[in-house]
Amino acid sequence: MEGSRIQSSSKLLLIILALVVVVGASAISAAKAKGNGGGDGTTCGMGTNELMECKPAVEAGSAEPPKPTALCCSYLKHANLTCFCTFKNNNLLPLIGINVTRAMELPSKCDPTQTANCA
Repeated sequence: MEGSRIQSSSKLLLIILALVVVVGASAISAAKAKGNGGGDGTTCGMGTNELMECKPAVEAGSAEPPKPTALCCSYLKHANLTCFCTFKNNNLLPLIGINVTRAMELPSKCDPTQTANCA
């Protein structure tokens, strides 16, 4: 009986993991189709390393995240901020530890005149 429960739990975990992978891949494909994630490895004009530079300032779980670094802010100056609006209601970002509200506020934390202007 115990082995059967463990086997059922393992199968359920594998199904959930497969669903997360499929949903994640679908979100990435949809973003690329909208031009938000280019085939050149960028998302809204920012490369992976550039996005990672900004991640500490938008991570969930801390009461007061660190301010964005000067390097992060310089990357944001060249990003397509309107493009980031397509991620505003993305349910996957919290799963990877991103606080969506903080992410949407990030441009203005670097430069008060910079906003994503999401409608």
